[in-house]
Amino acid sequence: MTDVATPDSSIFSVNEKPREYTAYIKVEGIVEISVEADSPEEARRLAEAEVEKIENDGYVEVDRPDVIELERVRKDAPMYRVIREGKMMQVSHLDPGDLPRQPDERGF
Repeated sequence: MTDVATPDSSIFSVNEKPREYTAYIKVEGIVEISVEADSPEEARRLAEAEVEKIENDGYVEVDRPDVIELERVRKDAPMYRVIREGKMMQVSHLDPGDLPRQPDERGF
């Protein structure tokens, strides 16, 4: 079996993200929702479905925040523009087999 080397990063177009940072903000609080149901059991099932939706969608409006804290801020990593397994993407680390590409019309 032949080892395939990681490509030379100098031949890849890079989205440097010179001014981009990610802030991590911790929020704890209460979310109040109204559900229409014919029994407490049905209301609980509907509320549990809302919890699942919040978990899957990753978005929620907090009605009464108890804690809001800035956890940390980090500089966004540069992203290499590659073709990997036939798909155009941006990645933070190059893998063997990645091919260089230029940005598209949107800069992606």
